[in-house]
Amino acid sequence: MRSASPGNVAIFSVFDALILRPLPFADPQRLIDLDETAPKWNLHFVGGSPIDFYNWQEHNSTFDSMAAYGNDGANLSDGAGLRQRIKTANVTYNLLDVLGLKPALGRNFLPEEDRPKGAKVILLGYELWQGLFRGDRGIVGRIVKLDNEAYTVIGVLPREAVLPYEAQAWTALDSEHDKFGSYFLGGVGRLKRGVTVDQARADLLRVHRSLTNAGENSVQSSQKLNEITSPILTSLRERALGDLTTVTRVLLGAVAMVLLIACVNVAGLMLVRAEGRSREIAVRTAVGASRGRIVRQLFTESLLLAAAGGIGGVLLGQVFLKGLVSFIPDDVPRWVRFDLDWRFALFAVAVTGAAAVVFGLAPAFQAASLDAARCLHEMGRSTLSRRKRRALGVLAAVEVTLAVVLLSSSGLLLEAFRKVHTDPGFRTENVIAWDLRLPETVYPKPEQQYTFYKTLLDRLGALPGVRSASAASLPPLGGHSGYFFVSENGRQFGAKDDTPVTLLVRSMHGYFQGMGIRLLAGRFFDEHDESRMEPRVAIVNETFARFYWPGQSAVGKRIAMAGKDNPWIEVVGVTRDTKHYGLDQEMKPCVFRPFGQFPTSSMAIVLFTAGDPETEVAPARQIIAQLDPDLPMFGVRTMAAQLQHSLWERRAYSWLFAAFAAVAILLAAAGIYGVISFGVSRRTREIGIRMALGARPSQVMRAVLASGMTVVGIGAIAGLIASQFTARLLQSLLFGVSAHDVAAYATVVAGVAAIGFLANYIPARRA
Repeated sequence: MRSASPGNVAIFSVFDALILRPLPFADPQRLIDLDETAPKWNLHFVGGSPIDFYNWQEHNSTFDSMAAYGNDGANLSDGAGLRQRIKTANVTYNLLDVLGLKPALGRNFLPEEDRPKGAKVILLGYELWQGLFRGDRGIVGRIVKLDNEAYTVIGVLPREAVLPYEAQAWTALDSEHDKFGSYFLGGVGRLKRGVTVDQARADLLRVHRSLTNAGENSVQSSQKLNEITSPILTSLRERALGDLTTVTRVLLGAVAMVLLIACVNVAGLMLVRAEGRSREIAVRTAVGASRGRIVRQLFTESLLLAAAGGIGGVLLGQVFLKGLVSFIPDDVPRWVRFDLDWRFALFAVAVTGAAAVVFGLAPAFQAASLDAARCLHEMGRSTLSRRKRRALGVLAAVEVTLAVVLLSSSGLLLEAFRKVHTDPGFRTENVIAWDLRLPETVYPKPEQQYTFYKTLLDRLGALPGVRSASAASLPPLGGHSGYFFVSENGRQFGAKDDTPVTLLVRSMHGYFQGMGIRLLAGRFFDEHDESRMEPRVAIVNETFARFYWPGQSAVGKRIAMAGKDNPWIEVVGVTRDTKHYGLDQEMKPCVFRPFGQFPTSSMAIVLFTAGDPETEVAPARQIIAQLDPDLPMFGVRTMAAQLQHSLWERRAYSWLFAAFAAVAILLAAAGIYGVISFGVSRRTREIGIRMALGARPSQVMRAVLASGMTVVGIGAIAGLIASQFTARLLQSLLFGVSAHDVAAYATVVAGVAAIGFLANYIPARRA
């Protein structure tokens, strides 16, 4: 069928949803994501500091307006039995205005509410209002509780308020404008008309460097923070999607190659078809058919075939799209919708129309322009002209070239996917985790927090199917919390040295054993470490130990959090690195502290079970409800599922690329077979004469094979050369694999040669 294949249609639908479809804001092209970057800390995105943001807002000359927000979460209740964990955003009062939106119900924040100790007010997200409060228009003015603090509902956000992307409700930011050294804000700015991103970046950099920070640097007191960080501006779409934009463009390139191979294949078939019908067209012309009538007939035939192919491609594409979307996790931004729109329809019509015009009209004109007398005179000749044989050979070679490019790329991506599956450094089987956050209004003291978690873990550990129960602030694949550390008698940092950001994890007794994290030296924490403040102890990972004390034992060494008067902490153990950020991500230096010595209200409970870990969720929920009826558990996940989720993107594009490559090589094989088979059929009389004059069958077969394999060889060589360029484009996706992997290219060439040989062998044997 001459149309987009189901894969082409589905991938274009994803490309449309992610890349082409405009964001649901007013003039979205003028909206820019604002953040800070710090190469010296090895962080591409740091988050915005309040003092930096407000300084940018006041002194810039390239933005009409700016707003900032911080992502958070809270336990929502209403005193009438409602209890749910929701994701919230703390926003500046003008965020809706910057986005060009109005509340769906009620009013926006007031400037005086966006200040420290301002009124406690909340804007409910549209979906939360519809789902939890059933669209009650009387919700405005009601009181709800976030972490047991009363908030007044002042309005409902519109459907389009999808930034911050996961927030279900907004509260006022009320941040201090002169707060130094804390990087937690996201930001969005609306450019003035006619201003470019480069101009805005230069303007904010000027403002940023003008700020004199008399406060203390968390690494070195004499160095200003704004000399370490600098503004980074990106489009909202690029920031939200990250690597998905690159992956989608790569897949669209693969789709284009498959479509091009299909088009080349159709071109060859149309040439063959036109050659086969040349006698018919000559006869019709000789008996009086006009050129226009012949063109109309041939073009109508092509158009009907293309229309049938287009309808079939779109219908099958929808089925393919549903399967493809099932790979995509729920945390893709809410503005991404995979439904039909005019761009999808235009794509289907354009591809189908192009197939009809290019591969229907051109051969039709060619056929209609035949010299009837000459064609009838040459009816007896059975061989193709040299020019036509060369044209068909070139088309077949192009197919092989494109197939080799796709096969080489998919081979590299699949090898990278295979190499990603390394030991994560932690246990994934029979481990389940969920999150809890204790409201500080109910548990204001660290001792209360410790007592609650200790009691909870003791009761969870007593469940029949639980081998161990523990907790950590950030288990593997659970996010990042960065701090800076200095070492005693270890590596020291000068003003110009790059300083690593260190992951800090609070953990409770038994966490390492339950998670299967291996101890390399020293000891794990015990219950005494948790229940007393002295001596202060820590466990570090091997990356931290290697960085600060290369070639030495870290056990017994002392570290401290950077800053004045912070106490020394003794290192009592060194653990093996874990793949905390994902299997294809490097591990940062990490410090573990006992929860009792460095408490926090938010912890992830981790259970290591004897059987299916999900069966322990219900009894665990009952135990939590008995300890605190208003405390919801959220973010329930098994570590095995969490690990698989972290690989969904790499898995999806690797196998999709492989699928497209398989289609490409099948199309190429079909094209080669069709060309050689047609050539043999047209040489029947010639081959018969040669054999009558003494040629052996093996000689005829070798001649046909040599002709066909020459085409395959030329295409394979051209494909290998082109693959070197496409591999460079894929470099960022190749984990642990060289773009010049000789084994991968050798395998591809061998496979193409084998398939090419089979495609040539059948018509050669028939000859």
